[in-house]
Amino acid sequence: MTRLTRWISRIAAASFGLVLAVLLTGFTYEQIGRAREASSLPPRIGQAFDVGGRTLNLYCSGEGSPTVVLESGGNEPGYAWHSAQTKLANITRTCWYDRAGVGWSDPPPSPRTSATVTSDLHEMLSRAGVLPPYVLVGESIGGEYARVYTSRYPHDVAGLVLVDSSHPDQQEPPFMLSAFNLMSPAKRRLICTALPFMARFGILRFVASRMGGPAPPQPSSEGEILAKLNAQPTALRTDAEQTCAATEGGRLVPTVGTGNPELDNATRNAGSLDDRPLVVLTAGMYWAPPGLEKQAADYHEIWIHQLQASLAQLSRRGRQVVVDAHHDMSEAPTAVVTATQQVVYDVRSGHE
Repeated sequence: MTRLTRWISRIAAASFGLVLAVLLTGFTYEQIGRAREASSLPPRIGQAFDVGGRTLNLYCSGEGSPTVVLESGGNEPGYAWHSAQTKLANITRTCWYDRAGVGWSDPPPSPRTSATVTSDLHEMLSRAGVLPPYVLVGESIGGEYARVYTSRYPHDVAGLVLVDSSHPDQQEPPFMLSAFNLMSPAKRRLICTALPFMARFGILRFVASRMGGPAPPQPSSEGEILAKLNAQPTALRTDAEQTCAATEGGRLVPTVGTGNPELDNATRNAGSLDDRPLVVLTAGMYWAPPGLEKQAADYHEIWIHQLQASLAQLSRRGRQVVVDAHHDMSEAPTAVVTATQQVVYDVRSGHE
């Protein structure tokens, strides 16, 4: 063996050893993180209900019928509804819950779909003894889940409130899209292919730990609790797995909709809401980066007068209310309570 060959062998062995050490470190980091993750969560708010070998977290308070069920937007935990839920509980029984892999709920056994999310909700409510009729309140993508749930369990749902709900035919300007939706199909496929590796060897956990800054060790306020829940690597992984599955491993790059074609298609096929009481709350304000104001304004006109208006037409008793707020409605907290209260009263009057 020549000196050059020996040096190449040594470099190769050292490189292999370094890669092995990095992988072992990442794997150990992930295992320690998983062991600590549950214990690092804030004390559970709600109750765990078994839905077939795993549990979902549900919190209800108040008395009366119909029961209001709050469906979160994005990948947020149900606790994001805490303030509104507290107020609505003075009117009727009101519940929020954590979808699989979010908040205090266990992760799903396979990537979530519109069918599994709505089946989970139905099974959990049944096992918890929370009986219909329900008024579903869905914010953002939660509005699509509410529509799919209604189509699958029509006898359970008596009314709906769609809070700046996503629309399966929305076509947002590029500056409003997520980084994943702006990537080329090749990059998307690469990320989705590498996702199991990234989850196993701590890469996703490391990324999650750098998102939004460190969470407080002992959360006390609502904002601190929510920050702690949102910082969970399990939630990031669950959301990423759902997105990859919905886009055929990143191969599909939807030009319309939420970026989740499986959920959008299920929502399109959900049909009408018949004559159920329905309020569509629409944010009347928008934000745009400098130089993109016209693009944002043009899209917002379509959002208010076409997309959101079409949601109100899903029911013969539907109406749209435009609110002075941006898309998360945090600037108009009473609007959701007022709209939900009205739908609850309409349902009650219809049953008298």
